[in-house]
Amino acid sequence: MKKSNSTSTSNEKVTGLIYVLFLFLITAGICGYILFIHNSDYYHFANGKKDALSKLERVKEFQNAQSDYFEKITDIDDNVNNINPNVNASYLKQNLFYTIGVVKKISSDNKYDARFRIFEQAANFYEMKLFDRERLSASQKNIEKFKLELENCRAGVETLKNN
Repeated sequence: MKKSNSTSTSNEKVTGLIYVLFLFLITAGICGYILFIHNSDYYHFANGKKDALSKLERVKEFQNAQSDYFEKITDIDDNVNNINPNVNASYLKQNLFYTIGVVKKISSDNKYDARFRIFEQAANFYEMKLFDRERLSASQKNIEKFKLELENCRAGVETLKNN
């Protein structure tokens, strides 16, 4: 009786092993199907690569735009710093505003990419800087004018006191 018990146990072990192996193969097949085939055209990993390549292309495009317009922004900075608001050189200001407009246009041409807003922000900064320089110059002129009028008034009061 012991012999039949041990043989049935080994038969049960083999059958159990076959069942476990069969379940493992079915589970592996289902997982492989879900990962690689289901809802796919067999190249869904290639689509991710295409998306990554298109993003990389947009980054390169932005870097090229930065390098192309860096000289213009440097020129704008130099012109804003060197412009004399006391001198009425409207052609210089018009040229400066035209260049600022060219830089600002980059942002409106590439609205789909938020990185290009930096060009509009830089253009707005230089417009405000130029306006502030002109306003500061006008304020300084007014202060000088008022000081001169004050000195004239003091001189007039002194002459009236002396007479």
